[in-house]
Amino acid sequence: MLDEELRRSVKPLYKLPALLLSERAVTGNALTWASLGIGALCLVTIAFGLNTAALVLWLLNRLLDGIDGEVARLRKEASELGAFVDIVADFFMYGGLLLALAVQHPEARLALVVLFFAYYLNGTVFLTLSGILERLKKERLTERGLHFRRSLTEGFETIVAGVLFLVFPDHVSPIAWVFAGMVFVSSAQRLWDGWRILRQS
Repeated sequence: MLDEELRRSVKPLYKLPALLLSERAVTGNALTWASLGIGALCLVTIAFGLNTAALVLWLLNRLLDGIDGEVARLRKEASELGAFVDIVADFFMYGGLLLALAVQHPEARLALVVLFFAYYLNGTVFLTLSGILERLKKERLTERGLHFRRSLTEGFETIVAGVLFLVFPDHVSPIAWVFAGMVFVSSAQRLWDGWRILRQS
């Protein structure tokens, strides 16, 4: 919901580190793979209940995920491969976070499974619509490698949910239920958006 506004407001903040990294021969793809490795370590720490370390790793993972594309653009190396790896890494983290939380909190597994299903539905609608819009050559809404249609829950809200899970471990189940509801709303928004656009194509 807030991704584009936040992206515009914080872009000047990560422009300098992105520039410094690009000048030191660090590629966007290298940052994506680094974020994936850090993310995998984050999931392990969650499974073992090391929430403070997991929180630091989660935020670092999301920071690198946000800066890798900017580095690639500065180096004029932005590519479809980079966009592909980036979205796969995102989905790895989103699903992996729920799996790791389910290991740490068996009492919250039902809520986490429902949230996983909500992610699955929303991701299916998002990727399908994005692929169709690409074939139809519709204008991209963002500078990222895929067509992103606005919805209630986007990247920022998912980051916040991850933080809440780790900061309030005694409330994982209610947080998951609330966020699942929000993701289902996002799915409905994108379904309607797709129906409206494709019906006129």
